[in-house]
Amino acid sequence: MISIGNLQVDFIRREIRHNRQLLQVGSRAFDILELLANANGALVSKDEIMRVVWPTTIVEENNLQVHVSALRKALGVDSELIRTVAGRGYRLLQSPNPINVTDLEARPSYVVQCSEPPPNSDVEAKIESPDLCHSAELVGRDQPLKELLVALRRCSVVTLVGTGGIGKTRLAIEAARHACTGFANGVAIVSLAAVTDEHFALEALAMALGLKITGCPLTMDAITKALAGKRRLIVLDNCEHVIDAAANIALELSNAAQVVLATSREPLRIPTETVYPVPSLEVPVDKARGNDVQMAAAVRLFLARVRAAEPGFQADEKCMDLIGALCRSLDGIPLAIELAAARAATLGVEALTCHLGNNLRILTGGYRTAMPRHQTMRATLDWSYRLLTDLERAIFRRLGPFIGGFTLDALRFLAKRESWPEEDMSEAFSGLILKSMVCAPSQGPQRRYRLLETTRQYALQRLDDNGEQNSAATVHAEYLMTLISNTHAQRNEHSDDSLMEVFSSELDNVRAALEWSLSPCGDASVGVTLASAAVPFFFELSLVGECCSRAQQALEVFKNAAICKVPPGVVLRLESAVAAALVFTSGPIDATRRAWSKVYSDAVLAGDVEHEARALWGLWNAHQCGGEPRDALIMAQRFRGLAGRTGNNTLCLLGMRIEGATLHYLGEQAEAREKLEAMLGAYDPSIHRWKMMGFRIEHGIVARATLARVLWAQGHGLQAMEMAQATFRAATAYDNELVTCHVLVESVIPIALMRNDLKLARVGIAALSTHAARMSFHTWIACCECYEMCAALISNPTVECVHALESKIAQLRNTGHLAPLAFLLWKKCEALAKLNELDAALAAADQALEHCEATGERWLHAELCRMKRTILMVLRDGMRAVNG
Repeated sequence: MISIGNLQVDFIRREIRHNRQLLQVGSRAFDILELLANANGALVSKDEIMRVVWPTTIVEENNLQVHVSALRKALGVDSELIRTVAGRGYRLLQSPNPINVTDLEARPSYVVQCSEPPPNSDVEAKIESPDLCHSAELVGRDQPLKELLVALRRCSVVTLVGTGGIGKTRLAIEAARHACTGFANGVAIVSLAAVTDEHFALEALAMALGLKITGCPLTMDAITKALAGKRRLIVLDNCEHVIDAAANIALELSNAAQVVLATSREPLRIPTETVYPVPSLEVPVDKARGNDVQMAAAVRLFLARVRAAEPGFQADEKCMDLIGALCRSLDGIPLAIELAAARAATLGVEALTCHLGNNLRILTGGYRTAMPRHQTMRATLDWSYRLLTDLERAIFRRLGPFIGGFTLDALRFLAKRESWPEEDMSEAFSGLILKSMVCAPSQGPQRRYRLLETTRQYALQRLDDNGEQNSAATVHAEYLMTLISNTHAQRNEHSDDSLMEVFSSELDNVRAALEWSLSPCGDASVGVTLASAAVPFFFELSLVGECCSRAQQALEVFKNAAICKVPPGVVLRLESAVAAALVFTSGPIDATRRAWSKVYSDAVLAGDVEHEARALWGLWNAHQCGGEPRDALIMAQRFRGLAGRTGNNTLCLLGMRIEGATLHYLGEQAEAREKLEAMLGAYDPSIHRWKMMGFRIEHGIVARATLARVLWAQGHGLQAMEMAQATFRAATAYDNELVTCHVLVESVIPIALMRNDLKLARVGIAALSTHAARMSFHTWIACCECYEMCAALISNPTVECVHALESKIAQLRNTGHLAPLAFLLWKKCEALAKLNELDAALAAADQALEHCEATGERWLHAELCRMKRTILMVLRDGMRAVNG
């Protein structure tokens, strides 16, 4: 439903109402109104109207005039909104009367048309956020910007709709720059253009919001909980290809008190949505001359862009008339105007208008529902493409698959594969930049180039027209496979951060290449090899769910493909990725252990020592986190044995660390301390780094966290607390979520709770809650909630708190993360004893001791025995008193 003057028009039901009264308007007149409305204020020619409204009938022009007159009659006092352009056609102007947004908020969707900004408007505010800064001036958008800012103050979801190239994204970002000071928690830009599957739309949202995605499955509920108490403007850009997912995201975000600004080629169609059609730029009327031409927004944009390319450009009166005509023929579409301006800088305006006149309206006879703007964009791109040389066209087409931009190295790879001479390639590529077919960055050490999304889609269509789509997709995937494989080989030469930066910049390209290569029409060998190279980086970026799904998909393709030739170690790397991800997505459960056992047996058969060690570490970690220290010790000793046989000093030191940690849980504190201190004495973080997936952690920090526990168990409480705090500071400085959470879970919080230091415990619990929520790591979230109940029992022990702790322990059991279980049962027993619930306290002590006996976990065995003895003595004394 939109409002046109005093009419309310429903294009879905094909109804026109005035003051809620249904008007009788003929079907032809309604078709004309719909066509004019879809043009967003641009001129629609008489020929176009007659072709669309009377597709199979030849009619006279006066038939058209009759139906236009009927529409004007229906508009009444607003009849001038339908403007006749003499000899050419008609355009539908915006209403001069603003719509009252408040009155329309109950409608499913509507058009916002606000004439003036409210008092104290901040439309002139200058925002210096690096994520929202653009160097190019936004020309001709003052009024839409003001209207949009008004809508963002009043509405929870605003969708900018319009054809490709109309400037939706640019307007949205400019509005976000101006509006960001009104949102306490700032602005998040979520680009959905690179989301090739609706499944990953949530991950794009989470990454834009700064949430680490290590839980599985990621849900909107988890995201909205993380946003609780915050207020942000969230821009969802390029929604049309994942419209259902985008609509659900926008609805949930608005329900969570966030404001959403979306850009799409169609409305989201959700109850809270306000639809804002982005208009074309104003163009000069036919008879305009001189300054009247230059004042039009489309002309100002053309002049700004042509002068940016050619600073000395001058236009006399004749030239200005040609520019006015050119902008009219381009219907005021910003992208088309910018492309034309780039050509004018080299061809001149007169030559440009000659070319444009011959080629602009190539696309005719399309579907009735196709918007004229789509046809114009295709015509403009067709024309731009025809101005390219043969080599420029070939390069342009081959750049279509690069969804996330590309570097000169990618271009050189293409040139080599296509046998393009490098000098010719460089000249042709420069031509593409000069002709605005490729966007070039203004600065940066690793310059990345890109095609505008509309232009990229056009390049893909040209690939398809030439029968080159599969060959181009193959080269694209092979380039990424080579790049990522080389990155793995360079891990000893470059820092992990620099390598992760390379992968992050290519993330969208990697995803696109995997989508194609692992599909039925792709290249299985390339896809499986690329997935194997990429999954470690997905893991390191905390995209653990995607790491798991990509690896599983690649393994399935490998198993079912008729021909799939891959280098040695590829399958093992994929199996390791699945097993490593399962620890996070499912917990240390039987399925995780089985996955690691499969990796271990395959690695032994293949003689792959690296993956054999990786599997033993994974099995140790699964048993250790699962509260099974006896079994964990077996794996730790096997790991150390393998390290000793290979003579790998790094693995020997890491083996000492995990063996020491397990001995601590088994109650062997003296031996645990000896191994941990020996490991720390020889360990150098700059030398002893294990270059395997998931090991960008600082083992020295983690070892000191365990040593702090050992010191507490040996009776050195104050020293233990000081070491735990120092370790937490080191983990914070190291800035790795995995390390920080481990230190909090294993050291800082339990030691603080054991010493009844509520202040420090609550600081640690708050930090763990923040980090665990950011990572969506359900095992640590469950553990954190248990610790919260322990702190509550110390400050104010009640039976209700005990029941709450029991509930949280049950949730923790479901994750399989049972390493903290003995400690939690001890704190439960202690609280029940304080409440004089002695029978329940005795049962809790027995439960904890049974767990220790079954698993071998004895680090708290003495404390539990002491507590049980005390409870029994009190019960015995009570019985004596009763018996006299």
